[in-house]
Amino acid sequence: MTQKKGRLPEYDEPPVTEVVIGVQFNALAAFTAVHPGLYWQRVRDKYPKCSVQPPLGPTLEFFGGEKPPTIKPQLSQIPPVPRCWFLDDSENRLVQIQPERFLHNWKKVTGEEDYPRYKSICKDFMNLWRDFLDFVKAEGLGQVEPNQWEVTYVNHILQNSGWTSMNDLSNLFPSWSGKSSEGYLPIPENIVFNVTYAFPEKFGRLHISLGSAYKMPDSTKLLRLNLTARGRLESSDIETLLASLNQGHEWIVRGFTDFTSSEAHKMWKRKDEANYV
Repeated sequence: MTQKKGRLPEYDEPPVTEVVIGVQFNALAAFTAVHPGLYWQRVRDKYPKCSVQPPLGPTLEFFGGEKPPTIKPQLSQIPPVPRCWFLDDSENRLVQIQPERFLHNWKKVTGEEDYPRYKSICKDFMNLWRDFLDFVKAEGLGQVEPNQWEVTYVNHILQNSGWTSMNDLSNLFPSWSGKSSEGYLPIPENIVFNVTYAFPEKFGRLHISLGSAYKMPDSTKLLRLNLTARGRLESSDIETLLASLNQGHEWIVRGFTDFTSSEAHKMWKRKDEANYV
């Protein structure tokens, strides 16, 4: 991808349905099943709902010539600490914590919510992250040592919004031709497509995945386009984290624009181009 500077592409009606911002860190050995409940007391006024989810596995970005660390299984009679969700009343915003992860999500629930924009979501994340660091310190859980940041955007493109069948994917995604060499295969019924792009200077990667899914409860068919920017953290200071997240967001926005067509940009009302109509 050619590196660009200046104004980021912007859309009045982007197909964004969820944004996740998070930090992964070396597991806090002293973090037990008690601590999510203690943390909840700090945020319960804004996030009064809770649920328990399976923990996320560790993920790290590595490049050629680098040797990833060996993860040794640990046998224990104590069950692993689950991942806990704390949600606001609308369930549009949530906080996720586990011994080595901290994440903040914004997501659509009714489908009618306006996307609040990255700056708003990132500001909330940074405030929550600072408070989590204070919590870890207050509880004597050890030093938080971040090792990776991540930003994810989930987009839903409903059927009949620029596409009807899988034969129309090239209308939205220039890199997809849908052509076969001999014309034997029919139009694909479903699709799963994954591609990654390395950042300059091994800063991280942009992961793009495209697949078909269904919107419940009416089973409307849709295309799910996920973009995740992820990279390692070499420092634990707040400024480095924020700069990394912002750069990841830029890669997502410019990558989304580069990966999709100009016709799709008009459908989503791109407004930073002179030829926008």
